[in-house]
Amino acid sequence: MIIGLTGNYCSGKSIACSIFQQYGYDAIDVDLIGHDVLEDKKREIVEVFGEEILKGELINRKKLGHIVFNDHTKRKELEDIVHPEMVSRVKEVLKNKRDVVINAALLIEMGLFTLCDFVIGLEAKEELAVKRGMVRDMLSHEEATLRLKAQIPLKEKLHYVDKVIDNNGEKKDFENRMRALIQLLGQKE
Repeated sequence: MIIGLTGNYCSGKSIACSIFQQYGYDAIDVDLIGHDVLEDKKREIVEVFGEEILKGELINRKKLGHIVFNDHTKRKELEDIVHPEMVSRVKEVLKNKRDVVINAALLIEMGLFTLCDFVIGLEAKEELAVKRGMVRDMLSHEEATLRLKAQIPLKEKLHYVDKVIDNNGEKKDFENRMRALIQLLGQKE
């Protein structure tokens, strides 16, 4: 079974993904694929965004993030460069795999949901997600808010989602809800 895991910034996707892995699922972290694609497409990206996004020979993801999370047009330009390759790599990884969870904030926007048998949307209140982002990514309140606001709210993507899991409370409660859902999904096979 291929599971799609989506949700906005700091909604708990990594935690949920790790729980799926405990149940024997292989995980595809689309963000990590994106990091590789950034470097592979570096020449095209530098042509669009300029040399100032480089730190030595590598793309400075923090600088690039600051640009794209402040400018919708620039974000779209970056997505047009990297998303097709990211989708292609996800499809390649899926070949010959059985139980897989795809962890992708932009699962719907990238069309990856079409590869999934079941899509889970994780929900966290805006202020909680911002606080989590400030801690996890060492961002200012403004930077974390910009990242969150750059994404389409989950409520606008619900027609693509099979199940929404709330992640506004204690971590243990969230983990228990995820385990219960995974066990239920295992019974459907």
